[in-house]
Amino acid sequence: MTFNEFKDKIFALAKKNGVDVQINYSKNRNFQVRYQNGTMDQYTDAGKFKITVQVLKDGKLGTSYTETFDAPEKVFEDALENISIVDSEDIEYFYDGSGKYPDIKPYDGAFENLPVKQRLSYVERAHEEVRKSPEILNDMAVYGDQMSEVKLVNTLGLDLSHTYGGGFMYAMAVAKDASPRSAVEFALSKRPEEIDPVHVGRKAREEALALVGSKSVKSGKYRVILRNDVFSDILSLLISMISAENAQKNLSPLKGKLNEVIASENFTVKDLPYHPLSINYTPFDTQGVPTREKVVIDRGTFKTFLHNLKTAKKDGVEPTGNAVGSSIQPINLCVEPGNLDFNGLLERLSDGLVIIEVEGMHSGANPISGNFSLGAKAFRVENGKITHGVEQITISGNFLEMLKKIEAVGSDTRAFMGIVTPSVLISELDIAGNV
Repeated sequence: MTFNEFKDKIFALAKKNGVDVQINYSKNRNFQVRYQNGTMDQYTDAGKFKITVQVLKDGKLGTSYTETFDAPEKVFEDALENISIVDSEDIEYFYDGSGKYPDIKPYDGAFENLPVKQRLSYVERAHEEVRKSPEILNDMAVYGDQMSEVKLVNTLGLDLSHTYGGGFMYAMAVAKDASPRSAVEFALSKRPEEIDPVHVGRKAREEALALVGSKSVKSGKYRVILRNDVFSDILSLLISMISAENAQKNLSPLKGKLNEVIASENFTVKDLPYHPLSINYTPFDTQGVPTREKVVIDRGTFKTFLHNLKTAKKDGVEPTGNAVGSSIQPINLCVEPGNLDFNGLLERLSDGLVIIEVEGMHSGANPISGNFSLGAKAFRVENGKITHGVEQITISGNFLEMLKKIEAVGSDTRAFMGIVTPSVLISELDIAGNV
């Protein structure tokens, strides 16, 4: 049975039962290979698909899943029966496909179309580069690519499809020291020619070696640069805070703060359905609502929550196209870059720390209060120059208070999973050391 035949049977059952139905079909293809300490120890080349069927009756939603086209009747009946176990008073909706969808070109399979030998060469070259120094004790390099095809249809007339994907790789190096020093470098792109495996391997090796001899610092308040990868981790707290659902449930510290200043005037954040550096891009969300550019924070002022159909109806606003399954998330949370490159940020910092890694985001950071306390690694900066590695420190504070202390935003923008950001300079942050 084909997808269209499956769809037709589900739609016929919906009509017979006097309900509306929506079908979400996703087909994923993943390739990944890993080299560790000179040996290939992981190889994956697999594909699968999943179908989600939702039945809407009297404002209640029943859901069922399948990974085959074999039994549309059972999938429909399961979804219909599951309406009876819904205990929420919320009214659910389907989208009819109206509105203007952004013109986003689908992924062309550039990585998947590469010969396997060429795909293996990425990880082999990165792995070889990491191992060039005898001071490297352990190493790892990973290459992967993925492609996803999505179809979304419902009985209100919605009929959408999109394909997205790209490639990624990362390398890890562990350098010899009294306590081994590790570093990771990564790259991701929609185009194979934009990933440089030698650069990835070299950066991991060089940073691990630069951390040899790391020591702690005195506790106190420091001027710091949160490097782009670290700021991406910490900025993930904002994702929960800007969810309209969390605000409606009193789980966001931003509730009631629309059009209030919550950050430095140097700080602007947008949610973009497409960014040239990111492998996340889509013209519609998982409810079929068109995606669009939204300014979330405009020069420090909080401008909008992100909505799905249900939360938008509750607040009397238009949905923003940010439904991701049962949650609400940005597509690409993008920090608008400043004019200073990384070296310029170092000069502006003059004396302080560059935070290059944080640990414990799940346990040490609270998106409801915004408070965080995270183990960290860093580089000491004196007179605008990096002097040595820093270990055994903890950074702590409140996320929203920290946003108000953003003194400068860099131009070294990088894409991470769902977040695109440069490094930022914070005028003051609490650091606990052990000296």
